[in-house]
Amino acid sequence: MKVLIRHSETGLYHGKASAWVEEAAEALEFETLADAGTHAVRCDRDAVNVILRYENPACELVLNPAYCAPAQPAPLMFRKAA
Repeated sequence: MKVLIRHSETGLYHGKASAWVEEAAEALEFETLADAGTHAVRCDRDAVNVILRYENPACELVLNPAYCAPAQPAPLMFRKAA
């Protein structure tokens, strides 16, 4: 799976070497969904989508970056007993 950012109007991907590229092969691959979401929000959340691109089977999932970037740290679920 590849985690990418794509401009929703132009269809261009956020590139490795230049700002925007046509081919997904030249796109910047993010390590995590949260990294892509955070970067997408910085780019312009309303104009870009986070893309999860799968090779087998060939398909992709388009996500709203607002749901990918954590707004705040997750709450502590377990506490150490005193």
